Amino acid sequence: MIRYKRRLRMKDLEIFMLFKEGTSMGYLIIEDTKRTLNSAEKQLLPFKIMDEDELEEYKNLIKIYILADEELSKDDKSIFEEFAMDLVDEKDYCAYILESYVDEQFFYDSPVDLEVEDYEKMLKIVNSSYDISKLDLKNLSYLSQE
Repeated sequence: MIRYKRRLRMKDLEIFMLFKEGTSMGYLIIEDTKRTLNSAEKQLLPFKIMDEDELEEYKNLIKIYILADEELSKDDKSIFEEFAMDLVDEKDYCAYILESYVDEQFFYDSPVDLEVEDYEKMLKIVNSSYDISKLDLKNLSYLSQE
């Protein structure tokens, strides 16, 4: 049985922890960059094989990161991918980039209740530039947590 726990929900960033049969599989991080693809991202598949006119249709980039403590099996990775795509609903004019990261030390060092610094480490591991340094977790009492 697959379960999830939303750890953080902000306007442009959501972080979930996924569980399989009661055991943590890792984190799913969804970041809405609110920008078009940059030149480096255009070199990734499938964008690399598209012509410039096709690429111009993509007005927004959504990055999906998987962070786990060990390399995930193909089946486990597909659980993350399916869950993420169900959340973002494959919006028109949006490009999606999915990247996986493994960092055993992060999971070893992280407390059960994450603090802002822990989320910052997590975002640094996946090379996100999203800034949550001013976030006060004590004030997160609303559905939208900003």
